[in-house]
Amino acid sequence: MGQIIEFPDIKKLKESIKELKKTLGDYVLERDNLILVVCENINAEYKLEFGSLEYSLYESYCKYLRLRRKKEMIQAKKNRQEKIILSDIELQLDREFVEYKKKLEEKISEINRALEHSKMEALSDEDEDEIKKLYRKIVKELHPDLNQKMTDGERELFYHAAQAYENGDLNTIRMIFQIVDNGDMEEDFPSSIEELRKEEERLKTLVEQIQEEIDHIKTVPPYILKKYVEDEKEKLEKIQELKQELISFQDAIRTEEEYINDLLQ
Repeated sequence: MGQIIEFPDIKKLKESIKELKKTLGDYVLERDNLILVVCENINAEYKLEFGSLEYSLYESYCKYLRLRRKKEMIQAKKNRQEKIILSDIELQLDREFVEYKKKLEEKISEINRALEHSKMEALSDEDEDEIKKLYRKIVKELHPDLNQKMTDGERELFYHAAQAYENGDLNTIRMIFQIVDNGDMEEDFPSSIEELRKEEERLKTLVEQIQEEIDHIKTVPPYILKKYVEDEKEKLEKIQELKQELISFQDAIRTEEEYINDLLQ
């Protein structure tokens, strides 16, 4: 049989799709590395450095708000010449400040997660290079955006790969790589020129979307907290700022407590 000759437009579309898939794979790897590794490390380091101070600050803030509200309730009862029953007021305050209490518990959980993260064994530079290289190949073979005809089992396998990458689990990444490493298989392209054009547009849109995601990640926490864990001057200034805010709230708390005592007398 003679060799199949492709029309120039079809060949050009296939080359474009192949290049777009490579770009998309690179962007997916960059995004996943930012989310699963870089931001996780920044967040853990930040919480270990500033978590206790931020917790104390938020706790003082909640106490101040509660005292201010308590003062308002006592003042209202005095204005109406009603009997002041402090136990009833405290119960009402408990109901009103449930969400603040939950937020405090969340902050403790965040610190605990950071402590757990800090116990993870860090990969050597050599192992880090290997895990990135293997995960790049896994992304190419298993990422849903790059492979639309995936089975449920393959999707689950990719989920486990992402989880292993996040945890720095090189052995699991090696095992999954062995499953997907089936050589350079021929690219599976759509059959018609119309489908090729649709696939090219789909990939272009995905590349733009993931690039936007990457740009967005770099403009919000935890990524923007990077300077506080890497720059000693920024770190010291941040600590001083938090301590000053804490002192301000402690002063405000004392003022509210004195006002309440005067009201009750």
